[in-house]
This record gives sequence, structure tokens and C-alpha cells, in this order.
Amino acid sequence: MPRLINTYIFKEISVPFLLSLVIMTFTGLLSKVMKLVELMVTHGIGASFVFWFIVSVIPSFIIYTIPVSFLIGVLVAFTRLSSDSEITAMKSTGLSLFSLMRPVAVLAVIAYLLTLAFTIYIFPWGNLKLKQLLFEAAKTKLVSGIEEKTFYDKFKGMILYVDHLSPKTGEMEGIFISETGEGGETNIFFAEKGVFSPSTQEFNVYLKLLDGSIHRKTENDGSYHIVEFKDYVLDLSLSGKPTTGLSDKSNRELYLKELLERVAAAKERGQSAAPYLIDLHKRFALPASVFVFAILGVPLGIQKIRAARFTGFSISLGVVLIYYVTSTALEALGENGKINPVFAVWGSDIIFLTAGAYIFYKAAKDSPINILSWAGSAKDFILRKKPGSGV
Repeated sequence: MPRLINTYIFKEISVPFLLSLVIMTFTGLLSKVMKLVELMVTHGIGASFVFWFIVSVIPSFIIYTIPVSFLIGVLVAFTRLSSDSEITAMKSTGLSLFSLMRPVAVLAVIAYLLTLAFTIYIFPWGNLKLKQLLFEAAKTKLVSGIEEKTFYDKFKGMILYVDHLSPKTGEMEGIFISETGEGGETNIFFAEKGVFSPSTQEFNVYLKLLDGSIHRKTENDGSYHIVEFKDYVLDLSLSGKPTTGLSDKSNRELYLKELLERVAAAKERGQSAAPYLIDLHKRFALPASVFVFAILGVPLGIQKIRAARFTGFSISLGVVLIYYVTSTALEALGENGKINPVFAVWGSDIIFLTAGAYIFYKAAKDSPINILSWAGSAKDFILRKKPGSGV
């Protein structure tokens, strides 16, 4: 009998959990549709790019939707079981609320491991992959946009002119390049031929020049220098070009080892390591929220508040809103040095776990939960109040 009930409750939670996960994931993708349309129009991207774009974007919001979907699943399932008096029937057979937590705990472990895998490995990979995709799309657009007998200024600090361009081979003839260096000096390149060269570094664009010369005038003494070459490889930098160097990555693109290196480097320089510590601990605190939602969801789901006018979905939205507002506020305080950065991340889990343990204990003892009664009374008061009556 207990095994049958555990399987039954597990299925009751799994269906709304998976349904919520699919709906929220699809909703998250809809927010990226405009970006995809823009890339299709301006860069002429294909099906392969669309596929990898979607795969790269999903981790950025699924790390949030898994815990939220789990909470919705628990609340919807237990609200339904409670409203149909199935919880009462189960308790009459001698099952306690702790026994009913077993299938919830199993599903919580699955959701935790899945979210943990995303936060530790897939989330930084997705952000890096997305940056690479956008750069490659921009690079393709820039290179393919070069036309004969036209000055091209899309490369950073350079102006390119091509007299003849072969559309089949991509080989260029009669090349003129004006390059402005960081010191303000200008280098003029003349080359008979040139071709874009495959890059050994994934975020670089190289132009291989053949049979040409470099002209430079030194501002200090006014001397003029000419250097001839048989072949010369020029690095054409793009604006916003991403790099693979550790110092150029955002926190969202760092793996755990790299975050630890950032923390150590910041401490060596005597700087605050709070932003890196917050991001490091958040990779573990966010998945752990599923256990907090499990402790909260079960007792909240079985409460009959004023004839069950609160649905499991509406309760879950309220819990999630309060949880993430609390998390955001604590993280902001941690980044500003107002509180310990570790507590800033784990504080919301600790607060809600404590509240959940209290509510769970009261529910297990069949004791009324005053907070929920007050919430029900407030809701009834608002619903009964007539607009403009002043009462």
C-alpha cells in the first residue's frame, strides 16, 4: 500500500511539473524570437544557427524554471489531493505527513541534480556558445558585405578598399587598407592580392596580403617609412569581439574552477571578491531551492484556506515572487558589502527553509497555521469590499 501511494503521489506531481517546465521553457524562448528574426534578416542565418542558438539560450532560464516548476507541481498535486479529501483518506490509514514526503523527496533529488548539472556545466557553456554564435554571425555578415570599388569601414580602426573581388574564390585584387593604431599613427597597406585566411583562434578574422607594401609616416621626426612584403597576415578586429581569456569572460561564462581563480586573484589584489563569491555559491544555492520548495509546498498544498479559494498555482506564484525578491535584495546587499556574500546567497534558502519547517511541523500536528488564516481573511476582505463603498 505505501509503495502504491508513493507511486501515485509521484505521478500526481510529475505531470504538472513537466507541463509547467515545458510551458515556461517555451515562454522563455518566445522572448528570444525577436533576436532570432533580427539575425535572420541582417545576417542570413540558417537552420544550424537557429538550433544552436536555442540550445545555448535555454540554460540561461531553465536553471530558474526547474525549481519553479517543481514547486508548482507539488502545490498543484497536494492542493488537488487535499480538495478531494484524498489526504484525509491517506491519513486515516495511518500514514503521516512525513510518509507522504517520500515521493516528493525523490522528485526533489532528481530536480536538484538536473538543476545542479545546468548551473555548474551547461549554463557557462551555453553563454560562451551563444557569444561565439553571435560573433560568427557578425563575422560572416562583415566579410560577405565587402564589395568591389567600395570603401568598407566595418572593421575596427581600419578602412578597406578592394578593386576586384572574385565571388567564387573570395580572392581580392588591388587592395588598399588604412589602419589607425592606438598611438594615432596611420599605416597604409597596398597589396596586389589578398584573401581571408582560416583562423587558428575562433574569435579572429585574418586577411592574408600578397605582394604589397606598408607605408608609415612618423609624427615625431616626420620621416616616411616603406616596407615591402611578399605575404603579410593582418588581424582584422571586430567591435565587441569576444576573447577566450579568463579576464575577458563575464561571471556567467566562468566554470567553477575559473570562478575560484577569480576569487583568489581578487583577494591577492586586495579587492572585494564578493561578486565572484556570490556567483560561485549561487551555482549551488539555486538548485538547493528545490528542497526548500518541497518543505514549503506540501504543507501549503494541504491547507484549506477559506474553502480552498487559493489554488496551488496562485500560491506557488506568491511563494516564488517573495523568494526571488528576497534573494535579489540579499544579493544586492552582499555585492555592496553590507552583509556577508555567502549569507547573501544562502540567506533566502535559510529563511524560507526555517519558515517551511515551521509550517510543515504545524501541518503534521494538524495545528492551524495563523499566517495562512490571516492571508485567507485578508483575501476575503478584499473580495467582499465593494468599489467606492469605503468599507
